[in-house]
Amino acid sequence: MPPERAATGAPLINVQESAARYAFAATEIRTLRVLDVASGTGLGSQFLHAYGAELVVGAESDPDALRHGVRPAPSGLSFVRADAQALPFGDASFDAVVSFETIEHLTDARALLAECRRVLREEGLLYLSTPNRTVTRWMPPNPFHVREFTAAELVALVRGYFGTVTCFGQRPVFLPVFVLRQMARRWLASLPGVWRLWSRMRPRRTQLAATAWQGSHFDRSLLDERYGVRPARGQPMYTVLVARC
Repeated sequence: MPPERAATGAPLINVQESAARYAFAATEIRTLRVLDVASGTGLGSQFLHAYGAELVVGAESDPDALRHGVRPAPSGLSFVRADAQALPFGDASFDAVVSFETIEHLTDARALLAECRRVLREEGLLYLSTPNRTVTRWMPPNPFHVREFTAAELVALVRGYFGTVTCFGQRPVFLPVFVLRQMARRWLASLPGVWRLWSRMRPRRTQLAATAWQGSHFDRSLLDERYGVRPARGQPMYTVLVARC
């Protein structure tokens, strides 16, 4: 499975970011019927179910992720193999859809949004997150991503399918400092031996990113304030949208 996917053995920071997104959605979708599109190993789906969703269905196209998923799934939680661009569910089947870190992996982003809109009832909610290209363009390209979006591009795209769209952010950055830091890292990486020395002196947050998570489910211990989802200010590392039909 891709190392960015939240699973046992994944970088701890990835798991904390993922858990924070699900915690953000969980407060609003208790008692609802929820579809988790691109659910991966199902840790987020399990979290939503544990926090009160009436029904959670995880839809995932990767058989390896499903094979390593939540076992046994309790009543009210299930998983199916499905393509996010052609969901095997009837119209208006769910009250809410969550799809975190999915749209950037797809060749047809519009198909995902059209399918999410189709399976939602009237007044249904979509929770969507993706990396913010304004920030990530300064980082090494992610080989698993087909296209990344700026916040403005994503909002404009989603508004083509949903009546109201509210923009949030995760991991805010001060862009000028971030850009200078990335340029310094590239320069250090080009000098033999210097990068190894710099790596030994990495700050705690960088070391945290390299720490492998050995847990088996999301819980409150993962919810670090640094990775919480908040109203969008400046340029966050991730754009998080809440859209209503």
